[in-house]
Amino acid sequence: MKVVIIIPTYNEAENVQKLIPVLETEFAKHTSHEFHVLFVDGNSPDHTGEIIRTAGYKNANVHLLTEQKKAGLGAAYISGFSYVLKNMNADAIVEMDADFQHSPQDIIRLVTEIDNDYDYVIGSRFTKGGSIPGNWAFYRKVLSRGGNLFSKVVLNIYNLHDFTSGFKASRVKGFVDRIDFSALLSGGFAYKIDLLYKMHKLGAKFKEVPIVFGLRDRGDSKMEKSNFFDSLKVVLTIRFRESKSFFKFLTVGAIGLVVDTTSFNIFRLVLARSSLAALLSGLIGLLTTFILNNFWSFGERKLEGFSKNALSFVLYLLSSLVPIFVRSKLVYFAGSRFGDTFLISNTAFFVGIAFGLVWNYAIYSRIIWRKVSH
Repeated sequence: MKVVIIIPTYNEAENVQKLIPVLETEFAKHTSHEFHVLFVDGNSPDHTGEIIRTAGYKNANVHLLTEQKKAGLGAAYISGFSYVLKNMNADAIVEMDADFQHSPQDIIRLVTEIDNDYDYVIGSRFTKGGSIPGNWAFYRKVLSRGGNLFSKVVLNIYNLHDFTSGFKASRVKGFVDRIDFSALLSGGFAYKIDLLYKMHKLGAKFKEVPIVFGLRDRGDSKMEKSNFFDSLKVVLTIRFRESKSFFKFLTVGAIGLVVDTTSFNIFRLVLARSSLAALLSGLIGLLTTFILNNFWSFGERKLEGFSKNALSFVLYLLSSLVPIFVRSKLVYFAGSRFGDTFLISNTAFFVGIAFGLVWNYAIYSRIIWRKVSH
């Protein structure tokens, strides 16, 4: 089997000098496969490209593709995939970083699963046996794990744990060669999510292999500052194209917020008791969203009959209280640990909102309005 490893680089001269000999050593241990490595360099000013080109003179399996400029992680991989499909006749393609956060020794573990008839093998940080650096900042851990949970629920792929791993092996025939890389939704970090979903839609057989995700050795990070919002945009765009019910659910949530806020201020003036006004307005908001979700968001699964509606509304009420409780605890924890500043409290509040979005949609769609035959 011919395996091509695509590695994007930018200002990684020291890394590639160390990495290439390590890769060649690993390749020599597994002669049953033909290994090649394609570096996609963003025209690095530290002469990374020249070092790779020189290494290619000594090692015929080392290749260089130079971009005019650094255009983002996804753009580099898209260029690499397109080049491999056109010029290298590969059976499998591995995506990997140059900074030793991905261990070269794990390459064969991914490729072995391709041999075992899996089509898309993910080096997973979040499956049993995998890990992320313990000294990552708290917010990065929350965003990483929360982002994967969000992707799992919104994309309705519950058997995977790591949607944003950058260490993967893909079967070319019947899968990679059927993907239009020019149509990927992101040229940045979130290309990973879109590519994963496209492989899923093609019917790829998935496998997660646990990996220890290491600390970056040296060189400039390829991560864009807008990773979170890029990923959010891609996940929501995919969901919108696949199902309108999720966006109806979001719209109903916005309507519920307006009803809740308006009712609160009316009751506050009429009753002169803000605490009672908040309780009554909250119940009205929940009742409003329940009715709209029943007749519109999940209209094709509409609940019929008073007893079923009454029981479901109680479950709806109880389940909706969970993210509110979690949000308040998260804000309290973040404020206690990092200081009750505007940035900290609002970041925690937003994370709580995101959790509530995932939680509520999962409970509503899979339990309250689950797909059953009427």
